[in-house]
Amino acid sequence: MIKEVSANWVLIIKFEKAEKRLGKLLILAKYIFVIYATDIYEFRKHIHVAHNHKGAITSCKFWLEPEIKLDENKKGDFTAKELLEIKNLIIENQQLLLRQLETFYN
Repeated sequence: MIKEVSANWVLIIKFEKAEKRLGKLLILAKYIFVIYATDIYEFRKHIHVAHNHKGAITSCKFWLEPEIKLDENKKGDFTAKELLEIKNLIIENQQLLLRQLETFYN
């Protein structure tokens, strides 16, 4: 379920192309769900979520297993409301994100 995306995501895509280690998994609302190539060395599946707000890119990390949970050490500059919105988007699209992760790693 991809919602309308504002022009803000164009800047994130440019950032992504500059960071070749980054794999874009999905764009939902105003957020880009990404994985870093170096993440293959981490045991637990997780994703990073990036957002461009007024020219500043912020990101957070959510674990996908054993449950969907925010990595408290990597929550970026998101508000509590935004983090809840991101978590709900992950819950709604968990299977799609997991399939995208598998595709990225293979």
